[in-house]
Order: sequence, then C-alpha cells, then structure tokens
Amino acid sequence: MKGLGKVLSIILLVSIIASSTIVSYGDVEDVNEFVPEIALMNKTGEDITFISGKLTEKSDELPEEIVKKIYTKDFENQKTKLDTLEFKIVDKFKNSMGRTVVKTVQVVEGVPVYGSERNFHINNEGIVEVISGKNVENISKLIKKSKSLKISEKEIIKLIEKNLEHEISIFNMSVPELVLYPVNGTYEYVYKVIISVSKPEPGSFTYYISAESLDIINVEKSSTSVKTTVYGTGIGEFGLVENLKMVEEDGMFYLINLDENFETGESVNFYIFSSEQNHFEAEPDVAISRVPHGVDAHYNLTGVIEFFDDYFNRNSYDDDGGLIKCRIMFGAHNARAERYGNWGDHSEIWFYNRKPVDEDGNEIAHGRSTAAALDVAAHEFTHLILFHEGLEYNNGHENMILHEGLADTFAVISEYALEDYLLSKGESNWFIGEDTGKSMRNAAYPEITQYSDVLKMDPFIPHKGGGVISKAAYLIAEGGIHNGRSVEGIGYSKLANIFYSAMTDGYIVPYSSLRDFASYAVAVVNLFEDEQYSHSSIEGKEDIYYGYNDINTVIEAFTSVELLQEASDNFRVTNIDGLTVEFAWDGINGGKYGIYRSKTGSGHLPEKVAETTDFQITLESMPGKYDYYIALIDGKGNRISAFSDGVTVETYLKAPENFREYFSIGLIVKFKWDYSGVSGTRYGIYMKCSNLPGEPIKIAETPFNMFYTISLWGSYDYYVAIVDKNGKRISDYSDKVTVTSYMCY
Repeated sequence: MKGLGKVLSIILLVSIIASSTIVSYGDVEDVNEFVPEIALMNKTGEDITFISGKLTEKSDELPEEIVKKIYTKDFENQKTKLDTLEFKIVDKFKNSMGRTVVKTVQVVEGVPVYGSERNFHINNEGIVEVISGKNVENISKLIKKSKSLKISEKEIIKLIEKNLEHEISIFNMSVPELVLYPVNGTYEYVYKVIISVSKPEPGSFTYYISAESLDIINVEKSSTSVKTTVYGTGIGEFGLVENLKMVEEDGMFYLINLDENFETGESVNFYIFSSEQNHFEAEPDVAISRVPHGVDAHYNLTGVIEFFDDYFNRNSYDDDGGLIKCRIMFGAHNARAERYGNWGDHSEIWFYNRKPVDEDGNEIAHGRSTAAALDVAAHEFTHLILFHEGLEYNNGHENMILHEGLADTFAVISEYALEDYLLSKGESNWFIGEDTGKSMRNAAYPEITQYSDVLKMDPFIPHKGGGVISKAAYLIAEGGIHNGRSVEGIGYSKLANIFYSAMTDGYIVPYSSLRDFASYAVAVVNLFEDEQYSHSSIEGKEDIYYGYNDINTVIEAFTSVELLQEASDNFRVTNIDGLTVEFAWDGINGGKYGIYRSKTGSGHLPEKVAETTDFQITLESMPGKYDYYIALIDGKGNRISAFSDGVTVETYLKAPENFREYFSIGLIVKFKWDYSGVSGTRYGIYMKCSNLPGEPIKIAETPFNMFYTISLWGSYDYYVAIVDKNGKRISDYSDKVTVTSYMCY
C-alpha cells in the first residue's frame, strides 16, 4: 500500500481530489470513502502535466463548482498547508465525446500566471476524468515584490523598435495585459503585448515587458455589403485548370472564398487578387506573373478547409467560421518570418513564391512555390487549429515540435483524403511539399524517430523534431517495425479521428509536450473503444468502430518512438505449483497493472486475466503452454502501456497419484490409481516403448480410476493423466509403470 499512499500525496499536492471527502495526508489507511483511480500520469521534472482516470466522486454540481472545489484544497487533517489557488475560467465547452471541458488559468489577485493553464474533463455523472496542464504551487513565496509602472502605446512602440533595431509599421496591437512571468526562479509582474507589424518584415510578436523597469524580459514571435459566391477557374503553376470560388463586385472578380471564409492576396498590404473576368491566369505581357501562385494557394486551401468541414465538421480554423487571410509573399527570402512560422496573428497563412533550391543552392528550374503544394496548405491550416485549441509556439519548447509534427501528420491525412482533388499532380504520399519540385521532409521516415534524439537536438529544429510524431502517425496508419516493435496499421481514418480528438477535445494546454500528446491519444482510443464510438471512413465506404487491436496499435506506435512509458522491467515467474503460478516484477509506486495471457504460438493478442496494484501476483494458469505479459492499465482497466517481454509458462494439473499395475493374467493387465475426487474427471492412458525416446501416445480414455488392456510383447511404459472433454491432456503424467512381455520389436 506504500505506492498508493505516495500517489495520494501527489494527488493532494496537485489539487486533484475534489468533494468534501475527508482525506488524511499521511496514513493511507485513514482515507474515508473515496480513493481516486489513477489511469495515466505524466511528469515533467516535479510537475504533473497530465492525469486521467476516475479522479473525483460523482457530483450533481455544475462543472464550474466541481473545478472550484479542486482548486480550493480545503482538506481536513492536512499536515502541510498550501496556498489556496486562485483561478479563473477562460472557456467551457462540450467536446466530441460529450465531456464538459473547463479551461482555467491560475491567477494571483486577478493577474494570470504564465504557463499555469489547466483543462478539466468532466463526464455526465460529474466525475473528473482528465486534468491537463499544471499550476504553480506556493506562488506567493515566488513573487518578486515590485511596483508597477503604467505603460503607454508610444513607449511600447519605442521599446519594440529599439529591440528590432528598425522602425516598424503597426497594423494591430493588443491592450497590454499584466501577467506573472517566470524570471530566474521567481515570478515578476510583466506586461504581455501582442503586436503585428507589416514592416520592415511582416510578423506577429508577443513581448513581455517588466512592469517595474519596462525592460524587455522576453520576445516570442509567431510566423497567420452582402456578397455571394460565384464560380470560376484559374491556371496555377502546374498549368492545370483549377475550379475556384470567388466573389464579384463592381464588375471585378476577387479571390475571396465566402463558403470557407478566406481571402487570397499578395504582399504585406494584402492586395486581394482580382480580375476583370472569372478566370485567373498569368498575364501574357509579364515576365514573372504572381497570379498562378494565388490560384494554387486559393485552390489548395479551399480543398483543405472543405475536408476539415466535411469530415470533422469543423467550421474554419476556430470552428466558428473565422476569417483567414491567405498571403502570398514575394521578394527576398524572409528568413526571420520562416524561422518563426507562417501564421501572422494566428488567422493568416503565408506562402512564399520562391522556388526550392538544389544541393548547390541554385533554384530548381522547374520548381514551384509552396502555394503549389496542397500538403503545405494543410500543414499551415493545422497550425491555426492548434493555436486556437491553445497550443502555443514558444522558442525552444517542445510545443513547437508538437506543432510541427501534428501539422505534418494532417498534411499527409489531407492529401490522402483529397487525392482526387490533386487532379493529375500526383498521388498522396508521406513526403511534405514534394509538389514544389523538391520534398521538404519525409514524414514516414524522418531524420529523428525517437524522443531521446529530440532531447539531444543541437541546434533546436522544430520541423526535424516533429518527426517523432509523424513517425508514430505513419506506424498507426500503415504499420511496420520500428525500434524492434511490430505495429499493425489501422488506416488513415482511425489515425485522423484519434489525432483530431486528441487535438480538439480539450486535452491541449499551451505547453503540452510530446509525451503529453501520446497520453492524449491513448486516452482517446480507449474512450472510443469503451463507448463504441464510430465514424465513417475518409473514403465514405463504411462505418468504422474501435477495438482492442486499435488500442494496441496506438500504444505500440508511441512506445516505439519513446513517447510512452515502457512496461515494468523484470517480469518473471517466481514459483509454479501445478496450475498455480507466482509472478513478480519491478513496479512503480502508484501504478496499476494488468496481467495478460495468450496461447503460445496462437498469434493472437494477449487478453487480460487479472489486475493488481502490487508488484507480484499469484494466478491459476490454464493447462498447457501460455505466454504471459504485464502492462500498465488505467482506472477502468484499459491498457495504457506496451506489453512487457513475454514469459512462457507450461503448467498442468497434478498427475493422478498411486498409478500401479493392479494385477496381470497372461497379456491382460489391469491398472489402477487414486480417484481425483472431482466429478466428471476423465483419464487418458498413455504408452511408449521403453527403449525408444519421445512422448507417450494416448491409447484410451476412461471416466473410471481403473483400466484393462492387452499388453504387447516387449517392454512398454504406461502412464495415466487427466484429460479434458476433448481428450486433451491437462495434467502432468503420472509415475510410469513398466510392463515387460518378452522383447520389444
């Protein structure tokens, strides 16, 4: 019980137990009534960033009140008094699985604490099933006391211009927000200001400015009358005629898509592409036309947004029909903008007109811009979704890598779903941006395919690290062997729905890590299986349901890239007595384990036969040869880790006792043995030539504890064993009885 006590201590420290249940902080035996069932718990250092299971009792209260009790931490008999956590609710919604998701942020006297977002999933019985994110404990002891200076817009602009070493042209700036920001182990009051500029380079910056000294603490940059739809065409960089949605106004046609709510234009001033006719193509008298880039971007983004709407029922990036500005950037290579991404104020998508270059740095003659690649459009659109769902993109943090890995995954999924939409440009594949003339990445076989290599990246390259996510996604869809693990593919439709739910059903917090997302995906597929969730396939041919094999695939894929915890080490047999087998393993405190079994050589996935929170268990095995495994499970008994190495166990019932030759007359021999005492027991009589090797052969069956036979000339060994209704041996052989009549031929 020491392990459970440690888990309860952790739970108390992170405010997971709600309700008025009396909980003793010390001795676990004093816990009254409710003990939370922990499913999965992720830790980053000392911080718990994700936990799932049955975390609270049933409640009839509103979700907001349940969350309030979790933050209150008014436990009686608590030996260690912690600060009461203040918080505010920033959002509340129902996710696709019917859970109420309450999004919160920790505050101190109304001031939000940077990086302290937490999401709570509450089912229809008022039970908290998931807490994602973390708070800052004892925040009052960490705050640097200071006086706050007022800051004006002019001062902000001067500070930013000094920082950028350029004069800037602003087209959007947020109202300065006071936040508590971590600086060298303390939390200081700083102003958070989001500013979008059009020159000297387009970009959107988040500035953190000291409220006491007005020094810049940190900078984060991200790099996104009634009209009716009319239809027209355009010719893109492939020279193909593409169908386009547009609007007509005052005799001019504009690349404005009202159905999917986006506009396609060029440059920082956002001049929307227009034409005097509903057909867009390169101007005959212009050496290098910009129009084909706009045509491709408009066509590709239309297909991507339509796919997300048709398949996931998502209305634009924010699921509320939000306007997207699609920008085609012309001119010199914009290294800074590319470094930080292509999303402007997180409602923009930027494409660049430059062609890819070869190994010598020369432009590929027949290359095309990024606007020509549908998967690039899907990649950038996925970034917008992730921003809206709450995943930030912060310098040097894993959330940047998660952004890129998920964006690549949905780039592939979108291309797969829209293969017919690609016209004759080629087939869907796992290469990113290959329609430009040179692929940017191979998402199926990326440079980095395991988490340990992400941690060693130098320099830090988010697109490169994202290969850990895209590799797991590839294995889930297509299957394969990676790092010694065999993964059975389950197709693109299941991959799409599992990842989409993990992205959009309220698990994501600003600093979700790669391992956090793996846990989200496992939680989702288990929930799909538990509640018999179904959806149509991407091809629309059939309904798809989830089962045991799908859970195994997701777990094995994420384990193979080191994003899920391995099963416990040193799983072993410590004793066998008949069918009674004792197992032990090196466990972790607070873990819950499932014991799984499959018939040796059957090729079937193991099935769970027992559960325990201990590090050892005694089981009654099945007669015969079976493989046993152990894995971590959640509070509902769902598996959340890979299987351990298998242990093969061959067990049988104890053999009948006192097997003997009762009497013999000539060649007639009578055998007898002690009856087992179990009604319905059947026995098999076995024989082999004494001088030959090999297993004895069954010669007869009987429900009695005696048997007559005609012996053969020679020397033969006889045995008795218990058999099942099919005549299969299920006990050890008895001691042998040798009968000799002349010689054995």
